[in-house]
Amino acid sequence: MRNYWEKVPSNLRSEYSPGNLVTSENNWRAMVNDFPIEQKILLEGGNLSARFSKLPLTYSHPVFIGSFYGLLLSLVLLLPFGYESNWDLNKWFTGWLLYSLSLLLILSLLGGISSLFVNLTKRMPVAVPRILVYLSPFLGLIFLTLSISLSNVPFWVNDLGLFLMMFPGPVYIHLSWAPRWRLLNMIEQNINPFENNLDLSEIQEDFELNEIVEGFSQKSDDS
Repeated sequence: MRNYWEKVPSNLRSEYSPGNLVTSENNWRAMVNDFPIEQKILLEGGNLSARFSKLPLTYSHPVFIGSFYGLLLSLVLLLPFGYESNWDLNKWFTGWLLYSLSLLLILSLLGGISSLFVNLTKRMPVAVPRILVYLSPFLGLIFLTLSISLSNVPFWVNDLGLFLMMFPGPVYIHLSWAPRWRLLNMIEQNINPFENNLDLSEIQEDFELNEIVEGFSQKSDDS
């Protein structure tokens, strides 16, 4: 595979050396400035992926993104655990802490499994519907609150609420972020991730494609 690093001007190689790649949004954009727009879209993704891509690759590994989602989820569950334990601090903190650690471990492992799977399959990023990522956790919290506050609610409602809160994170990591992180990691290793790859026209159109294309168009018009 041809080394993509040869495309970078010599006056930029020291500034954007492999050790400094993808440590900030500006560095990352400078390195992929010559990519076609379809490839830029795959690398940048939507708003959520763009935020993660600003982090150094070490910190944005799918394992750590999974842990981060588990941390956010555990914070949301803090009050429901308090209500269920009748606000007994000892029982509340112990139950919540054990459950939070379990969440962090499970979601971290799922992120690592997704990363390994993507490295084997070389799969490109796929967009996750926004309704899944943004609406599911809130529906899950509603179901969980109902199961805790009402005594005549079936037990499966509690499980359904927890499931709806948990699964958007692993699904997003597996379908979108882990493949995108692999592409960024290849760039950091001075490898063109799109060389000898499939035709980008065969990739399913992103739900956020129009938004991203409009963003690029506005930047082009401004320049």
